[in-house]
Amino acid sequence: MLKIEDLKIHYESKKGLVKAVDRVSFEVGEQETVGLVGESGSGKSTLGFGILKILPKTARVSGKILLNNDDLVPKTEKEMQKIRGKEISMIFQDPMTSLNPIMKVKDHFLETIKTHIPGIKEEKAVEMTENALKAVGINPSRMNEYPFQFSGGMRQRVMIALALVLNPKLVIADEPTTSLDVIVQAQILEVLKNLKKEFKMSMILITHDLGVVAEMADKIAVMYAGHMVEFAENEKIYYEPKHPYTKALLESIPNTDINDLTLKYIPGSPPDLADPPKGCRFAPRCPFAKDICFEKEPPVFEVEGSKVKCWLYKGDENGDG
Repeated sequence: MLKIEDLKIHYESKKGLVKAVDRVSFEVGEQETVGLVGESGSGKSTLGFGILKILPKTARVSGKILLNNDDLVPKTEKEMQKIRGKEISMIFQDPMTSLNPIMKVKDHFLETIKTHIPGIKEEKAVEMTENALKAVGINPSRMNEYPFQFSGGMRQRVMIALALVLNPKLVIADEPTTSLDVIVQAQILEVLKNLKKEFKMSMILITHDLGVVAEMADKIAVMYAGHMVEFAENEKIYYEPKHPYTKALLESIPNTDINDLTLKYIPGSPPDLADPPKGCRFAPRCPFAKDICFEKEPPVFEVEGSKVKCWLYKGDENGDG
């Protein structure tokens, strides 16, 4: 349903081009959830914003973003306004800053609905709002309240309802549970899972929480320093990780076994994306790095059903890029 080909999102800065997303390719199928994981600054959110084309003016986008074979990259802002909300919606990271504090909850919905369905009657728009709020477990009588009158978890439910009110084909959830406690986080994830089935939608779930994607995603894309270093089905990522970065991420999850209190971590820091390393961007932190890793960027290799951007698999199968 969504196909991204060789996508580049670079920002102009005083230091030069910041390569936030660099030659990324992957697909999202019908009613499929793809998790985007990686450290902060790896390009996950930039990729999500890039799909909707809600990037700063300094951003330069190239490649293809195909929504049902319709390329979004060359579309104008006016054309994208018809797609946002109706075809693709986004659940933003912080609902308190995403919702207008001086607008009632109902007005957020009415604005969205009337923008995409010109001439719709007020009664019908209110009915759609009520149904969306009911779907996320909020009493419709609260639609006349302001965002500050809701708890953090309830505000996030409002954001989810707002994203789904027009029944989009694809929802991009950008860290939807980051600011919530674990109990509310579990509730929000359950809501998302149920709504995904009910609305038969596809989802891109952006998070740094590997536990969240383990529960929610069908496939997982691992990002590092603007590159997609591994893309595979959920179980393959967790039980048969191929890329050294993926393995390191999984090993850094705290162990609940009280007999093993060793905290593992990835030494070093991600590179400066305005001046990334010449070869593999993970090479300076990789325990398996070879000479070629510091000299030449690896292509993407197909290895046992996984796509891996790593020279360790040179000769296993041909690289595709």
